Amino acid sequence: MKNESNRTKAASLNAVTILVTQILSLLLRFGVQTAFIHELSQNYLGLNGLFSNIISFLSFADLGIGTAITVALYEPIADRNIKKLRVLINFYRKTYLIIILVVFIIGLGISPWIYLFIKKPVFSNFQLTSWFLLYLLSTLATYFSANKRSFLMATQQGYLNSLNDFVFKAVQQTLQILVLVFFHSFLWFLILQVGVAILGNWQISKVADSRYPNVFLKNNLIWKNHLDSVTMKSIKHNVVGAISSKVGSIIVFGTDNLILSTFVGLMAVAKYSNYMLIVQSISSVFSQVMGSIVGSIGNLHVTAPKERQKAVLYQLLYMNMLINLFVSVGLSFAINGFISVWAGNDYLLSTNITIGIVLNYSITQSRYAAQCFISGMGLYWSLRWKSLIEAAINLFLSLFFVQVLNFGIMGVILGTLGSNILVNIIWEPYIVFYDGGLGSPKMYLFKYTCYEIYIIVVIVVLSIISPLMIHAGLVKLFFYTVIVEIVSITIFMLLTLGLPEFHYFFNVCQNFYCKVKSKLLRKI
Repeated sequence: MKNESNRTKAASLNAVTILVTQILSLLLRFGVQTAFIHELSQNYLGLNGLFSNIISFLSFADLGIGTAITVALYEPIADRNIKKLRVLINFYRKTYLIIILVVFIIGLGISPWIYLFIKKPVFSNFQLTSWFLLYLLSTLATYFSANKRSFLMATQQGYLNSLNDFVFKAVQQTLQILVLVFFHSFLWFLILQVGVAILGNWQISKVADSRYPNVFLKNNLIWKNHLDSVTMKSIKHNVVGAISSKVGSIIVFGTDNLILSTFVGLMAVAKYSNYMLIVQSISSVFSQVMGSIVGSIGNLHVTAPKERQKAVLYQLLYMNMLINLFVSVGLSFAINGFISVWAGNDYLLSTNITIGIVLNYSITQSRYAAQCFISGMGLYWSLRWKSLIEAAINLFLSLFFVQVLNFGIMGVILGTLGSNILVNIIWEPYIVFYDGGLGSPKMYLFKYTCYEIYIIVVIVVLSIISPLMIHAGLVKLFFYTVIVEIVSITIFMLLTLGLPEFHYFFNVCQNFYCKVKSKLLRKI
């Protein structure tokens, strides 16, 4: 019970810290995007999105090694096997030094050819090359402390990483807003990004060193010992699976701007980027919260019986679907009205495209429960074929819809939606249940389908109504959004009233309310 209590406390602390810091970071990201929209042209905004996609391709060079080694850390952390931890950390560090070199060489090699990915470029080749190299350096800076970040996550102290990222990102984004507003300089925008990335990663490295000197300090590292054959075999298996998963993730989420820039233009990327900023920013708040419990799931997997693991999975699915519904309602009802007020009518997309964007969000969000268990259980080997098939289907559909049928933005949306529906929503639960030893996934799939059908109906209905809110103004938009949120969530809870997951979270909320109330009364 003590282990269960510690695991719950760690997961709660990580989740709350990440939620608060992500919300504050979200506000700053919108400040930066607003400065982009009003101080620079749409082409700069589109270019920033393009660079982000290209960098995501280059990040493939880590081969999923970081994820695989993080999984390998769970057992020696639980057993307090310091010697094995030192060997793993040293292996991790040396591997990432090689990855940094490979990514830099590849990035340097493609930098003169960035213009090939832009339809009718308006910037000089020198500008594109220099800007891209700065963007690349800011990404490489995060790799230098990758082993220490992963260790903190594995020890269920991800909140330290979240706080560190928030402080340095807040400084970076505040300075970037000032640079855009007063100097209108994309160059200095990127220089600030590089500098703060280096400082932030130096700081988190120092935090890890000070908390775990017996693991990280150089005189404590084991330089000559090699990993035992069992651990190395496990890492290799997970690396192969994670490579496939990474390929799938990069092609599914990292090609949209690249395809749009190449075949449609930077203006389309700029419009799409605004919508995706909203979707991905909100999604990242909750996905970080979900991701923060992966370390606890890893601990659960090695310490708890299968029935307990299955119960936690159903509870996680229910919580995730509540998050999914909450965000989907807000996006489908209010996103066009918000874009109109925030960026202007020139940045609006059609209702059909909006429905597609929100449906894509919902299907992606709905997968997080299964994905968290796949990560916590270390089942990356089982993902190898799933991810490759997903990537092939997504790329084929996106190119077909964009280049052959000229669907533009809708084409990349349909590509992602198609690969999610045809591959992910069934395959991932099967991996968790069969490869994770939890039995049959039928009940999970039944609950998942019922939850998601309700959410899809709500998305379509509210998206059709949403054009009425474009000129309503922020106050009315907020008021009506609160109403539809309350109605939609109330109906969902009434429909799930008889489920044990509902009663579990009702009791959690009730206990939380009682604790807060008692603390307030004591202060009075």
